[in-house]
Amino acid sequence: MKNAIVLTGGIATGKSSALKLLKERGFSAIDADEISRERFAERSKEIEAVFGTLNRAEIGDHIFANPDLRAKLETILHPLIRKRIFEESDKLEALNRTYFIDIPLFFERQSEYPIERSLLIYAPRQTQIARLVANRGLSNERAIARVDSQIPVEKKRELARWTIENVKDLAHLSREIDRFLKTAIGKK
Repeated sequence: MKNAIVLTGGIATGKSSALKLLKERGFSAIDADEISRERFAERSKEIEAVFGTLNRAEIGDHIFANPDLRAKLETILHPLIRKRIFEESDKLEALNRTYFIDIPLFFERQSEYPIERSLLIYAPRQTQIARLVANRGLSNERAIARVDSQIPVEKKRELARWTIENVKDLAHLSREIDRFLKTAIGKK
């Protein structure tokens, strides 16, 4: 995956917005969240047997509160997600140009992906919590549980090759994406 750049970050840091902006600039992209939703539908019977529901919000509450249930869901979905990412990467590698793979939990699962370049979309912990409360309607307690279930974004910042701070509005993020593209890969 020599042409790949992983796009990563914590929950509610703005990865989806960044990925959309990169696509608007002509870059190909693989979206692990989208693949996850597809695989979730394909494995719905297995998932419902474990959780007793297919309601993603309810399942989210369970997995963020219970590491064992999270591990069960990952066992069902992650091998399929990883396989699809590799299939899509093979197609994009043949084009021999930079592309992005949005893998939210890249640093949690880095050993599974042979990708050297990573771009972190960063927002401070308190901003993540505030966004989850405001944009997804979570209680403060549920938002904290979700943020705390991942490697702290500050640690991810240390691990990433590049970081874009997403602490303002979409126009600011857009300018930061352009700055990154110009300095990191030479695209104007």
